[in-house]
Amino acid sequence: MKEAQKIKNRTEVPHEETWDLTDLFKDFGDWEKNFMALPKEEEIEKTIQQNFKNKLSESPKILLNCLLFKEELSRKLENLFVYASLRSTEDTSNTQATEAVGKIENKMSLLTSKFAFMNPEILTIKNLDEWIQLEPLKDYKFNLSELIRSKKHILSEKEEAILARVSVPLRIFDEIHSKWNNADLKFLPVLDSHGNSHIVSNSRYSLNLQSQDRTLRTNTFNSYYTEIAKWRNTITSNYYGNMVSGSNISKIRNFSGFLEGELFDDNIPLELYDGLISEVKKNIKLLHRSMKLRKNILKIDSVYPYDRAVSLYESKQNPTFSWEEGRDLVLKAIAPLGKEYVEIATKGLTKDRWIDRAENEGKRSGAFSWGTFDSRPYILQTWNGTLGDVYTLAHELGHSMHTYYSNKNQPYHKAHYTIFVAEVASTLNEALLSNYIITHMKGSDLAKSVLSENLENFEGTVLRQTLFAAFEREASKIVDQDETFTPDKLESIYLDLNKEWYGSESTFPEFTKYEWMRIPHFYSAFYVYKYATSYCASLALSEAFFVDENKAREQVFKILKAGGSKSPLEILKDAGIDFLTPAPVTNAFQNYQKNIQRAEEELF
Repeated sequence: MKEAQKIKNRTEVPHEETWDLTDLFKDFGDWEKNFMALPKEEEIEKTIQQNFKNKLSESPKILLNCLLFKEELSRKLENLFVYASLRSTEDTSNTQATEAVGKIENKMSLLTSKFAFMNPEILTIKNLDEWIQLEPLKDYKFNLSELIRSKKHILSEKEEAILARVSVPLRIFDEIHSKWNNADLKFLPVLDSHGNSHIVSNSRYSLNLQSQDRTLRTNTFNSYYTEIAKWRNTITSNYYGNMVSGSNISKIRNFSGFLEGELFDDNIPLELYDGLISEVKKNIKLLHRSMKLRKNILKIDSVYPYDRAVSLYESKQNPTFSWEEGRDLVLKAIAPLGKEYVEIATKGLTKDRWIDRAENEGKRSGAFSWGTFDSRPYILQTWNGTLGDVYTLAHELGHSMHTYYSNKNQPYHKAHYTIFVAEVASTLNEALLSNYIITHMKGSDLAKSVLSENLENFEGTVLRQTLFAAFEREASKIVDQDETFTPDKLESIYLDLNKEWYGSESTFPEFTKYEWMRIPHFYSAFYVYKYATSYCASLALSEAFFVDENKAREQVFKILKAGGSKSPLEILKDAGIDFLTPAPVTNAFQNYQKNIQRAEEELF
């Protein structure tokens, strides 16, 4: 029997597999020096009292100077926060990083609370509508117009200061979940059908579930959820704390409930969120058809949760990729986005070291792209060489390139794009990757694997994320009605949704109902639906490249360069995608149906 492979400690990881964070700080010594150089609370208070408070209505110039003063401080705080957070994610057991995150979070709360007077005071300016049409505030027109839109939800200066101070402790629920998920959970190793031992961890869980060895998949699933289930009371209470806090703050801000409050910043109507769930349910029989196909191809009696990630095409050898092979495949696939785009991406993934791809003990699970206005974009990923890893790289690179172009084309106050738009650039890269493989490697094992991957990506992104969105919707209704969570209540909601989504071709073992506990995105409330809408948008854009490549590229760059200069729905509409109609979702399901039919013809 083979021994399970040992995962490296962070200090054992090769330098070239890590990111270069020196854009931010050289090390924690440099970080500490800059942290100590931050202005004191009393200094901020003095400047505000002398120059800005009760003076903003005197002239546009004074208001502009106040905005710039806040921006200068915000950039310093962001750099400190992001560096400490990135160091923490690369090794969650790094106590120095954990302490640094806590220090900067507290400092951010203290210093930013001094600006609690700003929004309420700005909203008292009688001729603000006129000021934002002219210099020097013309460049802040969108930002200040959004503030005017939010007037009924802005509280008094004292109330805003209180909310600013409690924002840090209310973020603790996400941190608790992260520590539990990445550091506390310990899974027993498992055996495959040949008696070989395999590690079970957050990073290895999805890898094991992609195996053609059903014994390994079954044992991994059981090992994973045997540990997860032990914490059902703790995690239910933690999630309740997160949701009830958000619900109460939304009500304090005069929203009808948590969901309305979370959708407000993106100016997304409730009808869009509920409409997405409704449209998915209308088309859910396509997922049932896909599950039937999966059951037949895999020659199993029923589709269990641990059967959904395995490829429908069993090649003689599962496709695996070295880092260099996977990286180069992605760079070839994104060529339709233009020479400059590819050159910047190539540099980022090579000598500029945007990515931390090592596998090490304590590394945060999953993947993300992050950074600041003053740094290069950064990508966290654990590279195991699967086809899924190649898609994850394409996805996160899309985020990073979006950030790059946004920061290059917009000033600081308009560079930050919303999540609703963010996932379009990332999922577009995935679609381009699929198009490249299917077109350039037609009939190959890899192309057939990608056909399966296309189905899994749609099901994982549009269908599964909408299931998550439906779960959050039901959970929010409970807290909005001032009721509490119980493990049984949440587990029942989650299990019922799974049965509705995956249908009669599937079986739902006891452990299915515990899956909601492990989803970190539930602590960024009402985030996941944006994966679904973005995937639908990216499918529309990727198909446009087959019609007119130059026009499609122009549409994409309207999104990449817009940053946060308009509302997300406006930005997408400028690129030809209107989510106030059902067209993007309808088009996406038509694409899904074509892929199911192709899989039925080519894989079964």
